Amino acid sequence: MKGIESVRGYQEEIIEAIPSTIIVVNRSLEVLYANRNYYAKSVAKRERDVLGERLSRVIPPMLIEKTGIIDKIREVFLTGVPFDGDQIRYPGGMFYFYKIYPLKEDEEFISKVVIFMENITELTRLEEELRESYVKLENAFAELKENDEIKSEFISTASHELRTPITVINSYVEMFEGGMLGELSGIQREKVAIISSQIEHMIRLVEDMLDVSRLESKALKINKYLIQVDDIARKVLDDLSRLAGLKEQSVSLTIEGELTPVQGDDRRIKQVFNNLLTNAIKYTPKKGKIEVIITDEPEDICVSIIDNGIGVAKKDQQRIFEKFYTGSGSSLTRESGRMGLGLAIAKGIIEAHEGRIWVASEVGMGSTFIFTLPKKV
Repeated sequence: MKGIESVRGYQEEIIEAIPSTIIVVNRSLEVLYANRNYYAKSVAKRERDVLGERLSRVIPPMLIEKTGIIDKIREVFLTGVPFDGDQIRYPGGMFYFYKIYPLKEDEEFISKVVIFMENITELTRLEEELRESYVKLENAFAELKENDEIKSEFISTASHELRTPITVINSYVEMFEGGMLGELSGIQREKVAIISSQIEHMIRLVEDMLDVSRLESKALKINKYLIQVDDIARKVLDDLSRLAGLKEQSVSLTIEGELTPVQGDDRRIKQVFNNLLTNAIKYTPKKGKIEVIITDEPEDICVSIIDNGIGVAKKDQQRIFEKFYTGSGSSLTRESGRMGLGLAIAKGIIEAHEGRIWVASEVGMGSTFIFTLPKKV
């Protein structure tokens, strides 16, 4: 018996310690019990003024009218189904959430119900602040999206507009170089060669910007037919051999397995090789080493371009494939002279082929750029 009394004592202590308001009423809606928290919030009320009183005299009339709590209590007595809760607002901006549960003395008869009330003012305030923050975030996102669309439209328009004057200038330079406008002196020929080189650079920049615009508008054309990836790699390596030779770099190609032809766009895959190998040559020191390894795997052709150059910081590795990303420190895009678009274009081309592209690198230890092309598309 002492054990049972002890357990009951603990139960009462636990109930009294609950920070929620707890009120128990009988079928006549008379208050049988109110916990300590109720009296703490109703400082003018004392136990002798509450117990035995009707609920309508214990809870503010405004609250009873606003919530319809009396009808809800009667419904719980009638059906035995708990009322799962509703929110009420007190004057002065206080918010409470309440529930009503039946207390059964046996399996059928309900003699009492218990009302739980929880102060949710702070939670409601936080929800409202979160809602406001979400609206602000949505507005900011919409503004950023609009700005990005404006920027993309500007890039597309500017690229198209630049093409015409660059083409005209280039045609005149070619006429000078071909002697169609008279013989050039040695100094003149040297200066014309510089102009020609810079025009080629401008043409590459314009093409990069147009490719980015096409990728964003999903207008990049991929003409797929059977291609041999190693043949493309050999052609690009041959084209870039002079550039690598200027830095006395060793460049090798290794084929692992008998490569299966894949469906792809020869010109676009060549562009990916060119972008990745140009970066590797540029950021690998003099007399450095660059390896191209092409592997025939069960599902894909896998290409790895490995260098012992400056490397890419961990925090930049996920972002270097974003357009215009300049990274930090000695990043690949900060000094590339091509606006940080080459890797973004490479990623777009590979993904348009339903492949993947990524980088593994450590600063000062070199980089490995890897892309895959699926055998079946």
